[in-house]
Amino acid sequence: MSALDTLVQIIANGVKDIQSKSAERGTSWPTPDTPLSPENEKLQSDFAASTAPVIAAACQLIATLKHPHTYLMDLTLSSNLSSSVCVAEAAYVPNILREAGTKGLHVNEIAAIRNVDAGKLGRNLRHLASRHIFEEVAPDIFRNNRISSSMCTGKLVQEMLDSPIDRWDGTDGFAALLSLNGDFNQWGNGWLADHLLDSATGHSQEPNEAAWQRAKGTKLTIFDWLELPEHALELRKVSIGMRATTSSDSDTVATRGFEWASLLSGSLVVDIGGGVGSLTMILAKVHKHLRYVVQDRHAVAKEGERLWKATMPGFVENGIVQLQGHDFFAEQPIKDAGVFIIRHVIHDWSDKYASKILSRLRDAAQPTTKLVVMDIIVDYMCRDSGGVADIPGATRSQAPEPLLPYADSATGRTYSLDICMMCAANCQERTLGHFVELLKSAGWKVERVCRFDYPLPQQLVCSPL
Repeated sequence: MSALDTLVQIIANGVKDIQSKSAERGTSWPTPDTPLSPENEKLQSDFAASTAPVIAAACQLIATLKHPHTYLMDLTLSSNLSSSVCVAEAAYVPNILREAGTKGLHVNEIAAIRNVDAGKLGRNLRHLASRHIFEEVAPDIFRNNRISSSMCTGKLVQEMLDSPIDRWDGTDGFAALLSLNGDFNQWGNGWLADHLLDSATGHSQEPNEAAWQRAKGTKLTIFDWLELPEHALELRKVSIGMRATTSSDSDTVATRGFEWASLLSGSLVVDIGGGVGSLTMILAKVHKHLRYVVQDRHAVAKEGERLWKATMPGFVENGIVQLQGHDFFAEQPIKDAGVFIIRHVIHDWSDKYASKILSRLRDAAQPTTKLVVMDIIVDYMCRDSGGVADIPGATRSQAPEPLLPYADSATGRTYSLDICMMCAANCQERTLGHFVELLKSAGWKVERVCRFDYPLPQQLVCSPL
């Protein structure tokens, strides 16, 4: 059987299996036209492992069938899709169309609400509709579909117009996360090649010497830039957008992986660089026998305290949770932590700075303190495990040939995120071997890896060396 035949067979068998599993639940697999609902969202999340090889085979089939020039040009131009998504979010289009109903709305009426040029907005929406985001039901008349509906904040359009900075409050953060792409990822992407080939910046590990700074014409790090008064909207967006990276963790992070329930009553869990405490909110709801401190920059901690009092009253007021302003490059003031959590933080820093953060935690650790690193682990695009097979949980099952070694490489954002981090702050996602060496240099030993299905981050459970 040829590689092409194998790919087709993987797709056919996979689709049949997915349809069968859906039927067992008494439902059909949703299409872009299916209304968005918690039920079909859960169906797709539950079957993510089953769909991954099908999507991988479909992507590889496209790469096989397309002419190389066509394939490369299509990928190069796909960055414009990101721009169109940001336009739709900023113009409140998903919410406007939600209120318009199933008949849709003419682009002139959509554009008038935010005073956007109707012709230009329509071209962006048509671009998205060509990729199954929104639907053009008649010339220049658009309506939501299941995919575009996922960008809705659930708020009335008038509420959003009255207070744009509050439009993501009380949401799952997904719309804010999408909007962040325009603020950070796109700016740096266009300058990356020039930046890397410049001998003055190409080898830099400094967080204020990345392609994003070149594009913005600033020497500030992203974090310093966000705290300028004129960027209050962007800071709010970051704080809330991070919720979207934890929304799918709710049932999993508190019950699987590290054994939170086994900690003694009153044990202190410190969430390092925890933002407004999105992860701690999940843990605190389930493990009420523990105490928590969320550490981040002072401005973020202040915003976090506001959100906790609004969404989880009693936890801060009763001392169960403390939001603490702290610079994680400075000496760690907490010396009695049972567990340090550091989630999606190490990827924000180059090795030079990540090692400093981890070393500060090691200096403050007791012999029994655990460090739980929750982050993306980048897989090699070869079938070599990279020499870490002796660590429990290190290795993953591999997809059969001719697929790439890991089926979720086609469906995951891992490799794209790695380049985003490079553009934004000279930082990166890391392979497991890279993590092991980095942690060792800071005095930590990786005991085991707790594996989760994408898009959940992996957990590296570490102890002091």
